[in-house]
Amino acid sequence: MSSCFVCQEEIVVSIGWGEFLGIAAKKVPLCEECDQAFEKIDGEVCKGCGRLWKDVLPAHRREEHCLDCFKWEGKPETKGLLVMSRSVYTYNEPMKNVLAAFKYRGDAALAEIFEKSLCEVYQKYYKKDFPVVVPVPLATDRLYTRGFNQALLLAELLNMKTEEVLGRTESTKQSKKGRYERLHQENPFFVTKSVEKNILLVDDLYTTGTTLRLAAEVLREAGAERVASLTLIRS
Repeated sequence: MSSCFVCQEEIVVSIGWGEFLGIAAKKVPLCEECDQAFEKIDGEVCKGCGRLWKDVLPAHRREEHCLDCFKWEGKPETKGLLVMSRSVYTYNEPMKNVLAAFKYRGDAALAEIFEKSLCEVYQKYYKKDFPVVVPVPLATDRLYTRGFNQALLLAELLNMKTEEVLGRTESTKQSKKGRYERLHQENPFFVTKSVEKNILLVDDLYTTGTTLRLAAEVLREAGAERVASLTLIRS
């Protein structure tokens, strides 16, 4: 018997020869009910940000893009900063609770729950063209308070080359900012060493896309030719 890491209900975990011999990797147990409560992004999506197309109001659709992406690409200063963004899950209530535990209550082990699904999306969209993964950094004071960078934990689950080439000066929590503040904030990111040509940014949550584009901006200025992003959740 084992307990679900999310709801604590007892679950039956099958034991194979690897586990019996003690050579299999340990995985965080998750019950079927909790697993099914997370809504995967599957089906038609916005070609830019990966938002489920059914969640985009007809009035906010511009051919194959949502209105937000249409606006981003309509500005010379942000056009082409991100070639594509994809996410694994929608930001529903069960995911909000798990994300809070993951980010704000220090349950870093929760990252392992998402390993399989995150890797599947990476393999589908990015593996061929984006072999270098860059986690979106936390400011030093936020990293000290939290004790870990959730984006780095997610990036490492992909088992690809992970490069921490970005630094961050700004420490105001994104969750404390309104939409206008997010869209009009100054760039807190800087590059700490040389960068690869094609880079995949990894973060936990895509909200407006501002944070990822600010990170992409400094990477492009430092020599990256193409920057894409992969996030666990699309709000």
